[in-house]
Amino acid sequence: MDNGVTTLKGLREQAGLSVKEVAKILGVTINAIRNYELGWRKIGIEQVLRLVEAYDTSAEEVIKAQLNSCLRAQEGNLR
Repeated sequence: MDNGVTTLKGLREQAGLSVKEVAKILGVTINAIRNYELGWRKIGIEQVLRLVEAYDTSAEEVIKAQLNSCLRAQEGNLR
């Protein structure tokens, strides 16, 4: 998390969870988690709700973090 912008990776790190742990919580592969965190793949509502519990945060924060991850991916593609 740089510049005060929260991403999915930032939320995961704040929660003290590894990529492997989150993959197990969501029932997806480690690559899927990496793709979510890089903004290359969007998470569904069921996954948002699981992350709310895992990260002990609100759905709004998870959705904002997803949007920030996607925005960073788009910015990277524009460079």
